Amino acid sequence: DIFGGRDIAVAGYFKGRGLENADWAVYGRANWMGKLAAAALFRPTWFGLADRGLKVVIDEKIASVEGGGLTRKLFVTRIQDVVIIATKIELAKAAHDLRTRSYTDSVYQSAVYFDHVQRAEGRANERDELEVVVDVPRLLVALALPEPWPDTRSQDFMPAFLGRLFQASSLKTAAGVVQAGEGASIDLFSDLNSERLTTEMQRVYRARGFSREDLLNTAAAMAPADSGLFVYVHAGIGELLKLARESAEKALVANLEDTFRNTGKYPTLDALIAHLDASFKDRAAIIVRPNDYPADPDGPKHDGTPVPAWAVILWSKDVAKIVELRDTIGQKGSLFGLEGRKPGEPGYFNNTESGFEIREYWSRLIPGTGMIATCNANELTIVSNSFRMLGHILKTSALGGERYPRLSEEPQFQALVRSSLPNGNAFLWANPRSIAPILRATAESRASGQIAIDWKSERERLETKFLREKFPGKKRPLSAEDQQAMDALVEPELTAIESRIAREQVPALVQREERWLTYAEHVTAVLAVLALNPKSVEMSVRVLAPLPE
Repeated sequence: DIFGGRDIAVAGYFKGRGLENADWAVYGRANWMGKLAAAALFRPTWFGLADRGLKVVIDEKIASVEGGGLTRKLFVTRIQDVVIIATKIELAKAAHDLRTRSYTDSVYQSAVYFDHVQRAEGRANERDELEVVVDVPRLLVALALPEPWPDTRSQDFMPAFLGRLFQASSLKTAAGVVQAGEGASIDLFSDLNSERLTTEMQRVYRARGFSREDLLNTAAAMAPADSGLFVYVHAGIGELLKLARESAEKALVANLEDTFRNTGKYPTLDALIAHLDASFKDRAAIIVRPNDYPADPDGPKHDGTPVPAWAVILWSKDVAKIVELRDTIGQKGSLFGLEGRKPGEPGYFNNTESGFEIREYWSRLIPGTGMIATCNANELTIVSNSFRMLGHILKTSALGGERYPRLSEEPQFQALVRSSLPNGNAFLWANPRSIAPILRATAESRASGQIAIDWKSERERLETKFLREKFPGKKRPLSAEDQQAMDALVEPELTAIESRIAREQVPALVQREERWLTYAEHVTAVLAVLALNPKSVEMSVRVLAPLPE
């Protein structure tokens, strides 16, 4: 409305914390009304600007304006049909100086703009995308983003794991284009600060990436067309497992290490990781889809939790080592909680699917399906929570066609892949409409898990209360008999507290999640490709959200 044109740019400098402290200039291509308004500032007495509370001072080609409700002084100038409004006179003067020097040292003539904005692949003919060049370290300071981010000290696995893979502070200057319409398209590039990369990060970043053809013809050709989530990664399995170990709860890691040590084959978790690293190549795929397979009446017992069907696909390097690990777990089933339907059954079974041998591990500890199924098929090792999905993937890979349609052959998927980076180290595809029903079915369970109660403090409070009321004259530590009596009083109270808080908090948490799921169902596809090396990172993101008719 101010400029009257279609093109606008914002440039400036972050100054400490808070974007409100930044110094900036807005450059807008103006129509005749916009140019007339700018010219009016240079004749303030003609238009009675002082009567409107505006104080205008002219300095050659620049007019400074303050008052009239403005929160800070602004400086206005014009170069042909571009009107410039700045918070510092130096920014307004710089525009004129750059013009006299044929724009030398401007953003436009910088290498990063030329390579990753002006020459960015796939730009629209109108070139009407949002162009971005940003000094990331200064932006992080302005946003007051905590360090490290993602937080490697987090108690939650995912942020701790991602923080060991990537740190925002390692980015330098980021540049790229963003387009919005019926969805969004983002293509960004950034140099990396090698001093901010850990040794583990550098090893992961050096992994050989995959090509677009490899993604389409190999990995995505195994994913059913209705997959809700498909992930493909090129990285050393051993490196990823080490980062996962460092990110997981210490108690969980210790229990896992004890379990495998008791098999007599793996004295430490590092020995297990080394075994897996020697067994598999540096790539993996994850597929998640609705668990709409028929129930197996003769299958394992389970808790009935609604879960998606998922599969992890690994590329085999040493099948003998894979078989060794597979049999070790099966033969030591009691260590891993394996059990059959009947008492005394080991919970480790052979089966066949699509001509391949399948090994099944049954355990009530596995949510929703009560089993893990594995298969070695040619160069692949597939692990799934459903033997039917395992067969589905084998048939999709081998047959395809109308009966077993492949994700790689979906026109929408192909179009988005071909519009994104030609090479990458990590790829993600999501169909929110496929995933949302699964998430909705388990929303209450996740909401219950988000309730934070300091049980140690609550127990101490209740024990202090009952010690005074029911055990007069006694002090801690109590005798075994008295402690048993104390527990009988405290436990029902703790259960009541948990129930009350759940009644108060869970519905609100479920409602909030339902709101996000409803938003997500308006999105038909999300695609992201990440290309890494120790010197730079590139990212393509595509989001499809068709507008309602």
